[in-house]
Amino acid sequence: MSPESSHHHERAGAAAGLLNEGAATVRTYCRLCEAGCGTVATVERGHLVRLRPDHDHTVTRGFACNKGLRALDLHRDPDRLRVPLRRDGDRFVPVPWDEAIEEIAARLRDVMSEHGPRAAGIYIGNPVAFNALGSAASGHFAGALGTDRVFSAATQDCSNKYAVAELLYGSPTANPIPDLRRTELLLVIGSNPRVSKSSFISVANPVVELRRIRDRGGRVVFVNPVDVEPDIGPTLQIRPDSDPYLLAAVLHEIHRTVGFSAGAAQGTVTGAAQVAAFVAPYSPDAVADVVGLPAEVIAQLARDFAAAESAAIHVSTGLNMGRQGALAYWLVQMLLLLTGNLDRPGGNYFPARGIGARFGPVDRTAASFHTTRWGDFRRAMGLLPAALLPEFIAAAEEPLRALVVVAGNPALSVGGGPQLTQSLRSLDLLVTIDLYRNATGELADFVLPATDQFERPDLNTFVQGIQVEPYLQWTPAVVEADAQQREEWRILGELLQAMGRTPLLDPATTTDALPLLFDRALAPRGLDVSALRAAGGVVPLHEDGAERSRERLGVDGPLECVPEALGSTLARGHALFEDLRAEEPGRFKLVTRRTRDALNSAMGNLPTKRPGDWPNPLWMNPQDATGLGLTPGKRVSVSNEWGALAAEVQFDPRLRPGVVAMTHGFGNAETAGMPVAQRRGGANVNVLTPRGPGAFDPVSCMSHITAIPVDVRAELDVAHRLSAGLPPADTKESP
Repeated sequence: MSPESSHHHERAGAAAGLLNEGAATVRTYCRLCEAGCGTVATVERGHLVRLRPDHDHTVTRGFACNKGLRALDLHRDPDRLRVPLRRDGDRFVPVPWDEAIEEIAARLRDVMSEHGPRAAGIYIGNPVAFNALGSAASGHFAGALGTDRVFSAATQDCSNKYAVAELLYGSPTANPIPDLRRTELLLVIGSNPRVSKSSFISVANPVVELRRIRDRGGRVVFVNPVDVEPDIGPTLQIRPDSDPYLLAAVLHEIHRTVGFSAGAAQGTVTGAAQVAAFVAPYSPDAVADVVGLPAEVIAQLARDFAAAESAAIHVSTGLNMGRQGALAYWLVQMLLLLTGNLDRPGGNYFPARGIGARFGPVDRTAASFHTTRWGDFRRAMGLLPAALLPEFIAAAEEPLRALVVVAGNPALSVGGGPQLTQSLRSLDLLVTIDLYRNATGELADFVLPATDQFERPDLNTFVQGIQVEPYLQWTPAVVEADAQQREEWRILGELLQAMGRTPLLDPATTTDALPLLFDRALAPRGLDVSALRAAGGVVPLHEDGAERSRERLGVDGPLECVPEALGSTLARGHALFEDLRAEEPGRFKLVTRRTRDALNSAMGNLPTKRPGDWPNPLWMNPQDATGLGLTPGKRVSVSNEWGALAAEVQFDPRLRPGVVAMTHGFGNAETAGMPVAQRRGGANVNVLTPRGPGAFDPVSCMSHITAIPVDVRAELDVAHRLSAGLPPADTKESP
């Protein structure tokens, strides 16, 4: 063991002992996003008092973003949930853990006895992905109950990638990442790396990585309605919701000029002719008006991509969350595959991983779709469309009557607005397990306090297979919970035990449970949790690059470009192109906006010093605002067929004209359990998102949650409204 490793081992050991006197430093890592930046926590008398970047981390090298370091404020927030609560009329009262578990279990049994096992379900929030034991236990919980009613935040931001990866490569977690260190041309679609650090790629300080491409003579091209990083590379400011047709036009032009070539995959790919047939109608000239870019710009992008010695693509939530996230992501894979940039050094590849991907039989036929009263859809990762949550609750046959929400907030993150709120309120049993009594918790029968990332041991399982520099990291619990918080896997296990079902792990175990679940998965690497602990928590993995990445796929025989299950997606793509061509002029497209101080709704209760981020304004290009006679701070009504809200205008000249932006995760006017967020205000943008049948991508269950058509009008000032015989403007959201 190196002196550095020994030093880190001593620090981890000190943390495990939770020193009662003096101070100890504990090596840990952030679990807010895929970057997973290494941090060092200072513990005094059992309390976390400081958090700083880990400058000795062999991969993240001292980088940590503002959000990651603010996790300390979240940990210490006095408004965090610290004891179990039970609803008593319109208020919540503390309840002992044993009593809460027994009553919840009894009510679950009653619901399932009356309506069947599928009357119970689970909603899994985004933070669960970064919680190794919590993630495994959440999936096991549904299976142990005998229900397939599984909903997830993944259908709000990324299930299109799971669906396409499974159909093409044999596993939903087989998503090839760009070779940032060697690529000549990088295409970045729908990503804001400075603010969000990007998704489905694990790299510390992505902005620096992109600058390095520029500095060594490579090119970075962004595709985004927002001018993202002008000092790094140009942004092609497309019209929202048109990503599939830009990609189709690039493929069309490449096929027309130089033809398709699979490169390293030559001879192992079938269906290129079907791809060519799909993109045949989408020449640069044909799509220019829909995409909002000149045909020559599109053709030049195609020529540049085809001519580059190596070209790579990274796409994030801006592409995922439109109407056709699966089609767009499939076209990304076709562009890589049919230009020879899959498995090419400098292209996209499947990195080494410390825990192998799960491959199994994949039904790629049209029979893999489920026929329901709300339309046909194909589950990604076994998930149901969250956009149909109210429909499942209100169903006449096999209604969903009990829901356990783990680290999620569907009341604010799923489209539906007041209808969704009423649906959640109508459940026979609603239980939330979270750090706060959030907006969903305010509707719940029981609100159970979970530990945060500093109060549990963990392993970076989710990012295996998407790391630019592959490594494994284990962390101890930095501190013990300061009250009655419990780990999610223990809570779910206790509920199952109380129902007479078998938990994933014995919730009464007092030792680190990670080895019980993950030592076998680590064994092929010659590792186990004790080895990670002995190495100070971090073990780099040897990367053999793109040259051998195909061997990490679960595809038997040739790789099929157009599985039968994608047939309806392609047909839908043709139909929606005609819809876009026929769109009425003058309406705005609303896109989601990230902020530097907030992460979804998780940090909504923390104070901020950044003006403009709070409350939730409507961001507009000044050119659009001037045309409507609007000035910064002016109140406007934003509406469409799904709902309406009021917001203040702020200017952002980086936005493409015709595009407006708001941030999701607001709308806490009734969230008494988060008093800072409640006082802050801000509209819930998801009242404007489509819901119900047709509001999601059928092949992936991915919700349509960005690029939403809206109308914007100035609200009359109070004097004008009164003189016109109208009531004063309501300061709350419109219903």
